[in-house]
Amino acid sequence: MMMPELSEDLLEEILCRVPATSLKRLRCTCKLWNSLFNDKRFTRKHFRKAPRQSLILMLKNFGFSSMSINLHRVSPVEITRELNLIDPHSSSYLSRVSQSCLSSDGLLLCVNNKMDDTSLVVWNPCTCQMTKLIQHRKIGYTYTYALGSYQDNKSGNKSYKILSRRIYGDLEFEIYEINSNSWRILDVTVDSFMYIQNVSLKGKSYWFSRDEKEKHLGLFISLICFDYTTERFEHLCLPYTYSWYFKNMSLSVVREEKLSVLLQRERTSKIEIWVTNKIGETKVLSWIKFLAVDLTPEIRFGINFLVDEEKKILVCPQNIVLNGKNMVYIVGEDNKVREVAFEDEFKPFLFYYVPSLTQIHQGYD
Repeated sequence: MMMPELSEDLLEEILCRVPATSLKRLRCTCKLWNSLFNDKRFTRKHFRKAPRQSLILMLKNFGFSSMSINLHRVSPVEITRELNLIDPHSSSYLSRVSQSCLSSDGLLLCVNNKMDDTSLVVWNPCTCQMTKLIQHRKIGYTYTYALGSYQDNKSGNKSYKILSRRIYGDLEFEIYEINSNSWRILDVTVDSFMYIQNVSLKGKSYWFSRDEKEKHLGLFISLICFDYTTERFEHLCLPYTYSWYFKNMSLSVVREEKLSVLLQRERTSKIEIWVTNKIGETKVLSWIKFLAVDLTPEIRFGINFLVDEEKKILVCPQNIVLNGKNMVYIVGEDNKVREVAFEDEFKPFLFYYVPSLTQIHQGYD
């Protein structure tokens, strides 16, 4: 049977099972196939049924680079694709990206902080679709941002919000709803100190938090989670509940299924990587020690890391630039450290990205 003879329903069933990156290359085949990219019903169906592809992205000045890791190569890291963030008005690069937060639906929140302006863009790198540039009424470097999703009761579809948090001074939260294009103050109280780094998974955002009320037990370090549906926080336990101090502490997402933490306790050079069960499968969060490596003190970890469960490796960038180079370290079970140097246009920030056809509100004026 020739492809044109297939019914539209059957053709849709076939295409919704094609991975997002492959389907993107097929959109120019004909008008019907191209129209599916603008069909929200199809993109939701594709998100449910298509196989997941997991890419590693590294932050650059004006976008991201996709990379592959193979320990059997002379150089274990290979750049496979460039993803530049383009302003559709001028077809030129947007301003430098200073922060990037990942949503589990294949969307990126890109933040450019300047002394007199803060602009945000929600971007789907697979489809190159953006919202308009979002201006935050608060300016400067004293705010951090997170992206999450919720179920819109009116439309029955998934929608998105941005959470803004003041880093210094009195704790203050604001919510931006992409559907209504508006900021509002969030009336919520958090009874612990929240660290800056956050990750997004299954529509929620996660931070490390510290409660110092019970100092006789040590510093109470936990995870704190923000639910974008209820707009409330909840605390979750870490593998170690009480600790006087963590020398290194970082959060990551394993593909789009699990949380992972990197913990290094005081007075030890051993780094432990712990991974949760699949988020959302059960209400109880459990931890399994995935990897333990003993590294030299010269290696200074950056703000994030990645783990590959199949290859049993840890990938982490260094938090300082050495001789104009950004270093990335790859460590396996053999405790052998492999170093890869990148030019200074690359930033010490890595994350998994799962391509999707997820649509967002087109707000460019």
